[in-house]
Amino acid sequence: MLILGLLLVVVSGAAGVLLIAYNNGGAEQTVTMFGRDWTSATMMEAFVAGLVVATVFLLGLWMITAASRRARANRARYHEVRREAKTAARERDKLAKQLDKEESRREDTVVTPPAGTPAYKEGAPPTPRHAAPAGQQPVITNIKPGDSPTK
Repeated sequence: MLILGLLLVVVSGAAGVLLIAYNNGGAEQTVTMFGRDWTSATMMEAFVAGLVVATVFLLGLWMITAASRRARANRARYHEVRREAKTAARERDKLAKQLDKEESRREDTVVTPPAGTPAYKEGAPPTPRHAAPAGQQPVITNIKPGDSPTK
């Protein structure tokens, strides 16, 4: 859009300059450019042609300003997204450090039973690691005891 706007401004400006430069005056004008007679125009036709050239010029200026406004808005959005990404990265790093501190603190406070004490009450079987909580039905699968789930 920017390039088309620039092209319209240049072409309409050149047309206006050429029409003014080759103006001979009089009631009816013969438009002569580059050694050729292009057309004959009355004053009203010349005025309307000037309005058309001015309109094309203003359209080109509008296209240039719209393109620059859109580019500025895109740059502002880009900078805002970059700023948010930096903030999110800082927060992520802060939370990662906090998690590392909590994990190191947990490792330091692991409680192990004293040597010689059983890990479970005598007479009671140990609870399996992945036992279903009390009151829930166990998960039923087609894997038989001794089979591997990957087979």
